[in-house]
Amino acid sequence: MTRRFTRLGQEADPGRLVFQVPSEGLCLSTFLVLRPRGHPDRALLGHIDPKAPWGELGAADAGRIGPWSKGWMLPSSQLIFYETPADAARRIAREQLGLSIGDLPTAALMSDAYERNASAGDKHWDIGFVYVLDGQPEAPPRHSAWTDLRYIEVAREPPTAFVRYQEDVLRLVGMPCATESK
Repeated sequence: MTRRFTRLGQEADPGRLVFQVPSEGLCLSTFLVLRPRGHPDRALLGHIDPKAPWGELGAADAGRIGPWSKGWMLPSSQLIFYETPADAARRIAREQLGLSIGDLPTAALMSDAYERNASAGDKHWDIGFVYVLDGQPEAPPRHSAWTDLRYIEVAREPPTAFVRYQEDVLRLVGMPCATESK
């Protein structure tokens, strides 16, 4: 198979090594993993409020909002066009948590490609930027976008308790869920 580099355009031009976005799509997302002071085994997760404007807050279409409200989700969003991952992290903190954050640590990067539609012959590609913010106040923030927002001891939760592949994001930063713990 010929290599397809990630120089993407509206039309493929293999002579210039320009290729189209995968037919099953490409998502760029930022995730916040907030951990309270003295509890590196806990992360801030919540159940989204399906009445909140999650299309604006986190790029959730109507078909995803209901299912996503039934499991634990990290404060997260797809990037807005031309937004940097760090700016997305600040926007997520402000819009989803009511917090103002300044300096950010280096983001952990994740990349996953998978078939969503076997007949399409292509894969969907997710690229994520994960910011771990340690030393947060022990009282979790409150925000109307969530019905429940709290610090969860991740190792006690099964993978089925998480939505939107959040367990993969947490595993990336060394916080495996229950079935993966020792």
